[in-house]
Amino acid sequence: MNEQTGTAAPSRGGLGALDADRFDAAAAVGGWRGILESAAPTLVFVCVLALRPSALVPALLASLAVSALALFARLLGRQPLTQVLGGAALAAVSALWAWRSGNATNFYATGLVINAVWLAATGGSLLLRRPLVGLLLDAWHAASGTGRGDRNGAATRRYAVGTAILAAMFALRLVVELPLYLAGEAAVGALGVARLLLGVPLFALTLWFVWLVINPTLRQAPASPPGN
Repeated sequence: MNEQTGTAAPSRGGLGALDADRFDAAAAVGGWRGILESAAPTLVFVCVLALRPSALVPALLASLAVSALALFARLLGRQPLTQVLGGAALAAVSALWAWRSGNATNFYATGLVINAVWLAATGGSLLLRRPLVGLLLDAWHAASGTGRGDRNGAATRRYAVGTAILAAMFALRLVVELPLYLAGEAAVGALGVARLLLGVPLFALTLWFVWLVINPTLRQAPASPPGN
């Protein structure tokens, strides 16, 4: 609640959700609209191929049309484009990869690469003892004009656990999806279902676990005035 106005504070999305007093799963992943925009291109692709396995090009075009529609709706409503632009770019690259190769499973290859990169980043940050969760939160505080007090050993340990949870999410996605990808066309439907289940739902659950781990540290850390 806003102490001055008595109104509820707006829900924070993305990294901001980790710094909130209460965790809002829907807001953390961009709200229900953001969830739909994220899942719809893959869902449409899966459904078209389920109805007609040989219709790779129509499935790709339908997926791209959904992304374009979401982008147009945001533009029409003069709303922030950050999340939908990222999703549209991913859909375009994924569609291009699948179209050029003629292999429907390559629609999911970009996501596998992204998860591998994030797994390397989270794991590497732990090896360097610079937990990625802490670094990302520092960057978010700097961008939002807020500050935090000096980080102590307990806080660093909590950030390390939070980063390990994120790494586990990326590892789980690869463990489940990579064998399906390697199985080829026969597993393209199962790969699509796995991508949907391990996408937004798992990400929201993972953020909640990370929030549970690091929130006590954030609540205890004294805020530093901007510019200090």
